[in-house]
Amino acid sequence: MAILAPKKPSTPITHPRLQTHKEDLSLKNLSDEAVAGHIYSKHRDDDTIKIDVDNYISFLQSLFSNVQQINEASSQGHEGRVIYSENSYKSNVTTIDPPADILKKVSIKLAFKSPGIEKAHQTTLEILDILVSYPWEAKAILCLAAFGSDYGLLWHLNHHSLFDPLAKSLANIHHSTSLKKHLDSFSYRQVIFSSRSLIYLCFEIIKLMNQIRLFSKYDSKEIPELASALRQIPLFSYWVIHTIVASSTEISSYLANTESQSPTYLNELNERLNAILNTLGDLLNIFQEQLEEINLYRWLIDHIDQFPTEITLVVSKLLEGKPNAKPLINCSTFNEERIEDALREKNVILLISSGLNISNDDIRALKLVYEELKREDNYKIVWIPVMNSEAFNEESHKRYENLRSTMKWYAVQYGTKIAGLRFLEEIWQLRDDALMVVLDSKSKLKFSNAIHLLRVWGNNAIPFTLERANALLRKNWPESTIVKFTNQPRLQSWIDQEKTIIFYGGKDIDWIQKFEEKVVDIKNDRSMRDNGITFEIVHIGINKNTTKGEDDNNSNMARFWISQWGFFIIKSQLTGSSASETTEDILRLISYENENGWAILTVGSAPLVVARGNLVLGVFEDLNAWKKNLNLKGFPNSFKDYFEQLALRTHQCEKVILPGFSGWIPMIVNCPECPRFMETGINFNCCHGRDQLNK
Repeated sequence: MAILAPKKPSTPITHPRLQTHKEDLSLKNLSDEAVAGHIYSKHRDDDTIKIDVDNYISFLQSLFSNVQQINEASSQGHEGRVIYSENSYKSNVTTIDPPADILKKVSIKLAFKSPGIEKAHQTTLEILDILVSYPWEAKAILCLAAFGSDYGLLWHLNHHSLFDPLAKSLANIHHSTSLKKHLDSFSYRQVIFSSRSLIYLCFEIIKLMNQIRLFSKYDSKEIPELASALRQIPLFSYWVIHTIVASSTEISSYLANTESQSPTYLNELNERLNAILNTLGDLLNIFQEQLEEINLYRWLIDHIDQFPTEITLVVSKLLEGKPNAKPLINCSTFNEERIEDALREKNVILLISSGLNISNDDIRALKLVYEELKREDNYKIVWIPVMNSEAFNEESHKRYENLRSTMKWYAVQYGTKIAGLRFLEEIWQLRDDALMVVLDSKSKLKFSNAIHLLRVWGNNAIPFTLERANALLRKNWPESTIVKFTNQPRLQSWIDQEKTIIFYGGKDIDWIQKFEEKVVDIKNDRSMRDNGITFEIVHIGINKNTTKGEDDNNSNMARFWISQWGFFIIKSQLTGSSASETTEDILRLISYENENGWAILTVGSAPLVVARGNLVLGVFEDLNAWKKNLNLKGFPNSFKDYFEQLALRTHQCEKVILPGFSGWIPMIVNCPECPRFMETGINFNCCHGRDQLNK
């Protein structure tokens, strides 16, 4: 964020004494880089001596308010007649214990300096040396306190000089009565006697700097721009003190009847302070928004799955950060319904999409779930599209409406900026893919990764609980992820009879044809016939004889691989991400997604071999080398034993590309071919202990 107006190239701070009018020197010659170089060469953010800046602010606010009343009375010709109410005495209870010696030294530096930028800069650096052991905002407030003490004394003496001989004598010594002549001048009002004067701006900047300092208790990761803002406080403090010095010089010129500050100089100071004030205000607004996000994030962590909280309150806070969020849209009736009315005492399925990225397949599957759930009306589904405010436009609105028209459940209104985004991303791990989270009526988390349950088991996953997921995982994985993608009507009968089955597929039609030809050869081999050995094959994927419906077939295969991933993630999440026979087999299959061919040998639904296409053909071609074992071991085990021997003689690195799924994903993955951990990154790779052949 730009802090001040664009800076001009820096020039040396020290200039030769001007022979022309002092307005020839501008603040543009005093760049922030040059100032920072001077102050950082001797000063750090020292807090050896701390003061209560809030107390000083309250005290000085009261002091300047009282002086202002005297100013106004004097301006209106009512000198010595300011009457303070009893309440004003009672309210002025703030006290400070200022370092008198320090304030005296600063007052001396402020007094009767010659006008101009050079002298103000030099004096500012000298004051910073005096205040070297104080934090930066304390430096600024102490300098303002020294100015306020001197300025307040002048008007106090002036106010009482009509009735108090001592005050009259002291006023005469200090020339305080000279101030009255300048009350109506523009320069006086520009310096102190107005609501946008230089001293007023200094005061406001100090207050905002102190507020920013209060945010330093938060982690910079939670408030990213805080560190940058804190680094600029020294520079802001410099300009506050510089302005106080310049303002004090202007006041001194009225008392001593000497040359005053240049109007251009005072105007530039006003512009500089307003720029700082605007910057600090913008930063504080950002910090306040981020603080609200932090508090909401912590509230959601504390209440979701931790402390029984009404689901209606949790959903409202998640959506908009407040108890009463905008109504939801009922996609069946197109009516708006209050969250309290729609979700009270219901289990809730949150379908959360990154933007409008949600597949038609997921919507179709969820429709079936919706139809079954509505029978008992214990569950409600809510679609939450998480969109960046920059993405709200006419085109995205149309897409939102089109998507919403395909749904029957509730949807969050278009244009809703999701307040709990950080919680969704960090705790529930929302990414590019859709996320489905199931909560009960008291916000107890039933399942955070339910999108994979939906994709693998559909309605069978209801009610999307941990117990149900574990029950589904007890089946052999081909029953859950393979069988439903075939068109073989006798498949279930073969599984029930525990027949040997080879499922096969791949991207290369030529490989599929070779495989099927080899199967015919194997089945016709005399050894197979003599031993009465047979097996079945089931194709998965595109039909090699036709291109009709190719798009549908490709879409079907996309769902097939999504289903494999879903099973792998759920299995890994519930049983641990370390290798198991099931996760190795299914991960091995996933790694073959882009291979020419692959095959899965099962006995019934129990997987025995998951193989890359070239190795499967290799085993078939070498039938003579292992068919002698058929009588003793049978076809499945003979195939498996020779396959393992052949695999040891070949080498190919395994590569698994993990899609951008939301929710829990494994960060450590065992290679499906060897016991090593795969290299972790965007991709998972393993070369079984050997160097990669093709990097």
